[in-house]
Amino acid sequence: MDANSFNIGNSELITQVNRTLVLQAVRALEPTYRAEVSRRTHLKPATVTGIVSDLIDEQLLSEVPGQTQSPTPSGGRPPMMLGLNGAAMRMLAVDLEADIVRVALIDLKMSILEYAEREIDRFGEPEGVVEQIAELAEPVLATPAGKDISGIGMSLPGLICKDEGILIGSTNMPRWHNVPIRDMVAQRMGHAVQVGRAVHLAALYEDWMDLSDRRSTKLILLLRTGIGMSLVHQGELYTGAGGFDGEVGHTVIDLNGLPCECGNRGCLETYVSASAVVSRAEKMIGEGRAQAVSAAVRNGKSLRPELVYQLAKSGDADCSEIVREVGRYVGIAAANLANLFGPDSLILCGSIDTADTLLLEAVKQQIEERALPPIRRHLTVQLASAKEKSSLLGAAVLVAREKFELPGL
Repeated sequence: MDANSFNIGNSELITQVNRTLVLQAVRALEPTYRAEVSRRTHLKPATVTGIVSDLIDEQLLSEVPGQTQSPTPSGGRPPMMLGLNGAAMRMLAVDLEADIVRVALIDLKMSILEYAEREIDRFGEPEGVVEQIAELAEPVLATPAGKDISGIGMSLPGLICKDEGILIGSTNMPRWHNVPIRDMVAQRMGHAVQVGRAVHLAALYEDWMDLSDRRSTKLILLLRTGIGMSLVHQGELYTGAGGFDGEVGHTVIDLNGLPCECGNRGCLETYVSASAVVSRAEKMIGEGRAQAVSAAVRNGKSLRPELVYQLAKSGDADCSEIVREVGRYVGIAAANLANLFGPDSLILCGSIDTADTLLLEAVKQQIEERALPPIRRHLTVQLASAKEKSSLLGAAVLVAREKFELPGL
């Protein structure tokens, strides 16, 4: 897309469009030369030079030395390359789960400058949780880099009304019904807040960071307190009516299965959720197994999926069995989704940081066995670049992307 595509008589609007195109091009190509930006945007070199000069003055772009230090044929220095200036924007990202909240100070290049997390009570009142978020965030914002943020992005579980900033409900947080979380956090923190569903923001971040092929279809599976999915097709995030979609965790896989917190029985989530992992570990401990888990808990560690995954990665046989079992069910769901959507890539996000290889191999095995051959042949299955922090970083993208969006026409 270039400015010539628009039938516009408004010179100010054309300038805004051209400026956005240059920013988008630099983000996609960095480090890059002005000439390459001109080719990418189809803008005249003089136009690009003027816009780049303005963006450097505004500190949105920065110059870095060229890739070679050898002189040009004319004997001069090689031209400077362009990149985003990470310090141009800093966002506070908040990632709320049923049992944990994370906060981070993140710059325009999506580098985490400060990070903190805290366990919370899923049965707690929303007002108390908001206060805990503020207490966790205040030291982060008190750092030199945190004194002038561009806004707060917030990742939420469950179903939300994005436009009004309301958390409608989450099956894992029974006291949260129609909570105006955006306004509550904004009032407490004194900054504008944007909110999004965790599964959407994980997809938003993975797509934001992958600019290799905007024609592809990506399927993102987010494994956290529960499990959800998102679909990104040709750079566009699919959202269902009202933003309600991706609840793969509440697809029934066993008509006579265990009760789910949603009120149904036999949901996928009852086999792969955080509580399901913990329940398996507790059952093994009751049977005299999972000695490593039992010892860790006695030494003061919380029995959370991350502990099971960590022990599995270190070679504990019982924990490895739990991870493979979770991977088997996630893999069955992934194969079903692959057969439905035929994506180019399937990306696993969430609480998988310490069990990544074990879980990935279990998922791949099920896809190999269950996905249709024409679909699995061109399907890439991979771990998310940010793993459990995908939604947190997606919350930062929610704020940062405003700089890169074309103005409304």
